[in-house]
Amino acid sequence: MSEEQKIVEISMHCRGGQTCITASQLLTEMAFEEGFKDTIAIPIIGAERRGAPIQAFAKISKSKSIKTYDSVVNPDYILLFDTSLLDIPKIKETIKEGTTLIVNSPESIDTTDLPKNIKIFIVDATGICIQRNFMHSSGPILNIPMLGAFGKVTGYYDLNIMEKVIKKEFGEGRLEKNMRVAKDAFETVREV
Repeated sequence: MSEEQKIVEISMHCRGGQTCITASQLLTEMAFEEGFKDTIAIPIIGAERRGAPIQAFAKISKSKSIKTYDSVVNPDYILLFDTSLLDIPKIKETIKEGTTLIVNSPESIDTTDLPKNIKIFIVDATGICIQRNFMHSSGPILNIPMLGAFGKVTGYYDLNIMEKVIKKEFGEGRLEKNMRVAKDAFETVREV
């Protein structure tokens, strides 16, 4: 099946407060603005608390309607907001051959227990947030830099689309700060 015909599945793993649920919603809006035919964000919301492992999913399709609303079990892309989550077997098991992993890390990660036929990209989203003072009371706001990295890696949307969606969702007053961290991540994400 060609890239045009398939439903692309994205899994996001973070800790409570790291904003991956918002990231899944924003990603689907950005893909839709870019011209994808159908998109859906699937948050997993329960009794989460700050620091607890959180999952969110997104499905996007260029050519067909999405008729499944269940969680993603074989993701094409995984956005990992916190490298310590790789210690959770359930998360590590979702990384299959052919998966592209985008990791918030200033340096390469240990790939010893990971499948060999995967692509790994790193972006120092935490460092970008600290440098740009893109924080809330419990730490860095990682959704926008992680989405900047995802846009660059996939080519599914660019900074102009990000700007349009961010302005619509957060208003003009928060646009410049959001776009600075998006651009930093877009420009610095790299394959390892």
